[in-house]
Amino acid sequence: MTAHAMSGDEQKSIEAGMNDHVTKPINPDQLFATLQKWINPVAERTAEQHGPPEPNAPPEPDGVGPDEDELPESLPGFDLAAGLARLRGNKRLYRKLLLDFGADYRGVANDIREALAVGDFEQAHSLVHNLKGLAGNLEASELQMAAVEMETLVKGPTAQSTSEEKLERKFVILEKAINRALKAVQTLGPLAEEENNPPPADWLAEVPEEQLADIVNRIKTAADMGDVMQIQAIADELKSANDAMAPFSDELVKLAEDFDFDGIQKLMPELDG
Repeated sequence: MTAHAMSGDEQKSIEAGMNDHVTKPINPDQLFATLQKWINPVAERTAEQHGPPEPNAPPEPDGVGPDEDELPESLPGFDLAAGLARLRGNKRLYRKLLLDFGADYRGVANDIREALAVGDFEQAHSLVHNLKGLAGNLEASELQMAAVEMETLVKGPTAQSTSEEKLERKFVILEKAINRALKAVQTLGPLAEEENNPPPADWLAEVPEEQLADIVNRIKTAADMGDVMQIQAIADELKSANDAMAPFSDELVKLAEDFDFDGIQKLMPELDG
């Protein structure tokens, strides 16, 4: 699973020893079709071992009001039908992700501008790259395209050779796309309050620096790949190693289950520190 979606990247993956190649943002139908090609079916064997399945029970009420499970027919800047398809029709999760975007990214344009103003292209690229990935997952096509165009200007050697005028022109386009997307999600209801996560527990002081660096790198890699199962495995491993890690591990699992990979990445500076 990779963000490399250029022509020829799939062949490179195969030559590197991969079984197949799935690009981000993830298309669930493509992902499951690819998995089905390589995972042996076990349904028949499971049925033989456990007998016929029980009749489907009616779902338990979860106490969630209908407003939290509803979306408008359209939302400027977002392809809601495609977004729902990506999330297998989960309206509640999609609405939550949209509101989280509104809460977490309301200051991102200013953050990018500040990074550009001091010539910190590495930080600017990180912010724009995360924004591009989120826009793709939310099916915000205009915002994603603006982020893609901006990312090409602040990445690697290109950043040093691009004129300030061109950077400013592309940034203005990106800023407008950000503001339009933020304005749209505000119509869904009150934005989520930014959570003030407590500082990491005392377990950080007990972990050797090399081991902590390995933990950070593994979590960052899994989050960048969108690998929920790997993040959950790391969280379970941390919790098993030290009970004091439980709050951090639980937060990690919660973010992974919400597909909030940007939120996971934001936890990492606390560990790096």
